[in-house]
Amino acid sequence: MLLSSREQSLAAMQATRHVLAGMGLIAILFCVAAVWFFINRVSEPLRELRQGAEAVGRGDFNRRVAVRSRDECGQLAMVFNGMTENLQLSRSQLEKTVETLKTTQEQLVQSEKLSAIGKFVAGVAHELNNPLAAVVGFSEILKKATADAKSRHYSETILKAALRCRKIVQSLLSFARREQPERKLVSMNSLIEMVLDIVAYSLRTSNIKVVTQLEADLPMVLVDTSQIQQVLLNIINNAHEAIEAGRQAGRLQIVTETRTPNIRITIQDNGPGIPREHLRRIFDPFFTTKEVGKGTGLGLSLCYGFIKEHGGTITPSSELGKGATFLIELPIAEKAETTAEIAALPDVETAEKPDAHEGRGERVLVIDDEKPILNLIHDDFALRGYEVEVADNGKTALNTLEKNHFDLAFCDWRMPGLNGQQVYEQLRRTNPQFCQRIIFITGDVINAQMRHFLETEKRPCLVKPFTLSELHTTVEAVLKAV
Repeated sequence: MLLSSREQSLAAMQATRHVLAGMGLIAILFCVAAVWFFINRVSEPLRELRQGAEAVGRGDFNRRVAVRSRDECGQLAMVFNGMTENLQLSRSQLEKTVETLKTTQEQLVQSEKLSAIGKFVAGVAHELNNPLAAVVGFSEILKKATADAKSRHYSETILKAALRCRKIVQSLLSFARREQPERKLVSMNSLIEMVLDIVAYSLRTSNIKVVTQLEADLPMVLVDTSQIQQVLLNIINNAHEAIEAGRQAGRLQIVTETRTPNIRITIQDNGPGIPREHLRRIFDPFFTTKEVGKGTGLGLSLCYGFIKEHGGTITPSSELGKGATFLIELPIAEKAETTAEIAALPDVETAEKPDAHEGRGERVLVIDDEKPILNLIHDDFALRGYEVEVADNGKTALNTLEKNHFDLAFCDWRMPGLNGQQVYEQLRRTNPQFCQRIIFITGDVINAQMRHFLETEKRPCLVKPFTLSELHTTVEAVLKAV
């Protein structure tokens, strides 16, 4: 009996022990879970901050951390979010700056290319102007000297062809001249004709017919001729390329008209047209549909900038298959501006002018390193009754002037050894009165420094190739003035 009671007590004690062990295990598990929960709750913001920092380190500046409380972790999350926002803003500004720098670099490269082209054109023009002067002058002499009608016709044909070459060279120089922007009163019709002279051959050989309707009494505009020429040339060249790409006989129409307070220039082609999605982007810098290496995408954006700077507008319109139209409006020059200097545009006069001053034994010295020019002026002036001597360099000219009396001297501006300005400055010290009898001639571009010298000294300068009529008109004016 006692043994049975003891066994029952031990069994109850064992059961109690198992219950206590189970409850202890449950309590331990609960405590572990509670600790894990609280640790996880506390460390979650720190993990998010770590993950956010790693994302920022990889360049993801859009990452933000949730702010779950207002304690230190919450404040740290707010600071982190503010930092990423600032980094994102800085990165965006940096990307814009880099893009701007790329744009500027491209524009500088393009500008340097244009500058190099301008210098090249100026050099070529100088080399062409000297022989062209001889061709123009001797064809005039030949025309007057021959009595045969057929020979006169030949010489007149040579003269007209040479004058056409002169006009093309002058147009190229006007376009390529690299100077500070300077606005002058000009005729837009003359500017358009000048640009068409440059592109006439390429348009004609591409079977593109040019039709112009230029208002006769179009008001003057105050513009920078080089910039507006560049606008016209860009649009015409784009039309040319579009028509050629379409492989069709082309037509280019240019119309000028007055729409007070503006003048309007309409340039219309019958090319394939511009798609609507491209039309709204054609003035964006670097936007181009041309193949790589065939266009920079800067042409029309520069055109837009130039026209805006002049207070005007340029508006494109197009339909696929019906060509494209560019409408340019520029403000008419105000009355107060009409007293400004009118820009000198090439004006080739082919009609004969009456003979100017005929010589009566006046002595003339011709200073030029180009033998054809020396022979031309020598022969023409000798035929007209002048006594002519020549010098092929500045040093010889100064020695000749020191020993002899002359009524007039022609002096080339650009020569090896002493140039025209140096000859003039030495004469100003030794024989200042004779300086008033010097006429400069040049085949080079009249740059700002040269123009300033000529204006200061009040000396005329004939640009080669000149006609004999222009030469003698200048001589008559100088001889009358002294």
